[in-house]
Amino acid sequence: MEITEVRVNLNRQGRVKAFVQVVIDNALLIGDLRVMEGKEGTLYVAMPSRRLRNGSFKDVVHFLSTDARRQLEEAVLAEYQRLAQELGDPEVHPRLRQTLQKLLGEAYWSGESFDEE
Repeated sequence: MEITEVRVNLNRQGRVKAFVQVVIDNALLIGDLRVMEGKEGTLYVAMPSRRLRNGSFKDVVHFLSTDARRQLEEAVLAEYQRLAQELGDPEVHPRLRQTLQKLLGEAYWSGESFDEE
């Protein structure tokens, strides 16, 4: 899988920090991804979802490979960081660094517990 393009539109309010579209292999566009701020202040990529009748949400895009999801998240967060720095958003950099360190750590992907700094 090759991520050929990442389009980020920053959002300045609320937990949704950006709306994202990703092009894979110059053949598939996945839209409605979101860069979200979690409870601990770290950032994560939320997949496109739809609201169910009971009010909950269900993802409509699912990765079958952990490596593929990691590749997508890294590409999206890197482009988000680049754009935010280009536009001079001082809040973004520390949270994104913390999130990337968490994502790149094996404990996150293996399900092991880890201590945050």
